[in-house]
Amino acid sequence: MSKLFDKLKEADRLRAGAQRDRIEAERSAGQAAQAKLGEEKRGLDMARERQAAEVELRRIANARAEAEAKAARVVAERQRAEAQAAAEAKAREEAEKKAAALAEGRRQKEEEAAQHARERAESEIQAAAAMRERAAAEELARRAARERLRGAWRRSAATSSARISSSSKRGAMPRSGPDSSPTSAGASKPMPRSSRVRAPMPRSRRASPPRKGSPPSATP
Repeated sequence: MSKLFDKLKEADRLRAGAQRDRIEAERSAGQAAQAKLGEEKRGLDMARERQAAEVELRRIANARAEAEAKAARVVAERQRAEAQAAAEAKAREEAEKKAAALAEGRRQKEEEAAQHARERAESEIQAAAAMRERAAAEELARRAARERLRGAWRRSAATSSARISSSSKRGAMPRSGPDSSPTSAGASKPMPRSSRVRAPMPRSRRASPPRKGSPPSATP
């Protein structure tokens, strides 16, 4: 009987050990399954993180590509603006050179016009002085002609009066009576005005027409 009990106890112990082993094995298997689930979960989390990181990297790459394209456009626009500014500066420089050349030409023309005006003014002054001198000479000539005419008229008047007096003296006779009055009266008559000798007036030189731009002649 004791052996039977011992066998039963031994069987119970073996059965309890096997049950414990099975429980331990199931517990190990559960822990292994949980660990596997945790690893799978961590793997999924890592995959999602990697996917999110790849998305972020793609976004960053796209943003960098867009920034590079924008920078390239900005550089191209700046180059175009610099080229346009250089062309405008060159055109402005050429325009300034042309304006300076035109100003120099206009200044030279103004100087030439001023020189011509000065020469014309000097020529007009000289012409006016020559005309004044000519007018003064003509006035002197007219005065001399008037003096000569006055002298000739005085000489002719003196000659006429001398002739009249001499003829009256020769033709006068000492008579008495009425016949002596007409003779003496006729002898005492003065000579007619037409018999006086008049000296010819000197013709003044015909004044030449004034030059263009000169003042009018002072000849009366």
